[in-house]
Formats: sequence, C-alpha cells, structure tokens
Amino acid sequence: MQLVKTLSLSRLHNSEYFELLNDFKMLLPGVLPVNPAVDEVMVPFNTAFEKLDVVMRVDRGSLFTQQIREADLTRGNTWKAMEMVVDAHLLSPVAREVQSALVIKRIFDVYGDFRKRSYDAESNDGRNLVQDLEKEENEPHCARVKINNWVGIYKTQIEEVKTLINRRDTEAGYKSSGDVKAVRVEMDPLFNAIVNLINAYVTIGMVSPEIENFVVLFNQKIKRYDDTLAAREGRRNGEGDSGALPEED
Repeated sequence: MQLVKTLSLSRLHNSEYFELLNDFKMLLPGVLPVNPAVDEVMVPFNTAFEKLDVVMRVDRGSLFTQQIREADLTRGNTWKAMEMVVDAHLLSPVAREVQSALVIKRIFDVYGDFRKRSYDAESNDGRNLVQDLEKEENEPHCARVKINNWVGIYKTQIEEVKTLINRRDTEAGYKSSGDVKAVRVEMDPLFNAIVNLINAYVTIGMVSPEIENFVVLFNQKIKRYDDTLAAREGRRNGEGDSGALPEED
C-alpha cells in the first residue's frame, strides 16, 4: 500500500494552496479513527482552515468591486433614461420640443452607447457628454425635453463610480498577502502532522478502506499539483527572466 506523497507546499500559489487544503479537508471525514491523538491535530487544523478561508476571501477581492458594479449600472440606467426621453420628444406634437430633441439627439449620437466600454472609458465619454449638454446654447434644449435635472444627477453618478474605483485602488495598494502567509505558516505543520498519522497507519498495517481510498484520491491531486509546479519551473528555465511569467501570490 502506498503512502501519501510529499509535496512542496511553499511553492504553491495562495490559490493553489487553498484548493489543495480544501480538497484535503473534504476527503478527511471518516478516514482517521476518533481518538485523542487524532483530535489533538484535527481540532487546530479545522480552526486554522477557517482562518485560511477568511483571509483568502479577503485576499481574492474587494468589497468595493460589487459597489462599483452597482454604481456603474445605476449611471448606465440614467444615461438610457435620458436617451429614451429625448427619443420620445422626437414624436412630440409640440414643434419646439421636436427641434430641441433633434439638437440633443445629435449630441447623444456623437458619443453612441458607451456603456459596454471599460469603467474609465465610460467615465471619460460620460463627462464629455455632460460638458456638451451643459453648454449654454444647449441648456434650453435640455430643459425643453425635460432632462436638465437628470444631467446633473448623471454627472454626480459618474464621479461616484470614479470615487469607488479610487478607493478600491488605494485598498489594493496597501493590501498585502501577509495575513495569508501567516496562516500558511500555521497550517503547514498541522497538514503534515495529519499526513504523518495517515502514513503511520499504513506503515503499521492498519489500513482501513477509508484510508486506502483517501491515499489514492489525494495522491492523484498531489500529482496534478506536481505537474503544475514542474510546468512552471520549465517555463522559468526555458524562457529566462525576460520571458518568465510573473507569479501571483
């Protein structure tokens, strides 16, 4: 019966490390017998894994990301509402409203629908649109087609998106993966202790079907990570510093 293979945990990226430990934890129930020696490592392991889960979720993304998406959707809806109101006034029975709608419609047509562009590109086009709509000669036309108040709201919404993006960039600039690294230092010996326990049962001939199944399945996962590390090392050696892919945390 084979033992659980060794793997260089330190060479794994944070995302790879978490996935490996998550798989490990998912496979463990029912593998080891319930006794004080097992509890002595399993209890702190489960506690440390909860910490790892928390810091990984923080490390993966920012709370500002969802806020940015929502703010971007809101400003996009305001842009669409203004365009629809202008289009509606093209059918107005009042001639002056039709004339004003034609003026404003031409301004909208210059920029087109830029809502699917990047956040920064959309902000830039939105600001330029607002500047054109706020020109002295266009203000009466905006008032006549009843979007003058909405232009100011849209202008504020554009800046709200930019403010959120700046805050997310600031957060990213100051955030480090130090918390993840600290938990990894705590997790490594606990992981190794559990592996050693499983291998000990194999060595002394006390292999249950659960242990046998665990070793087969987990060794296959280790092989996959070994292949990933070998491929990464091959790229580094083959391409040199100028062509090596940057490593993520």
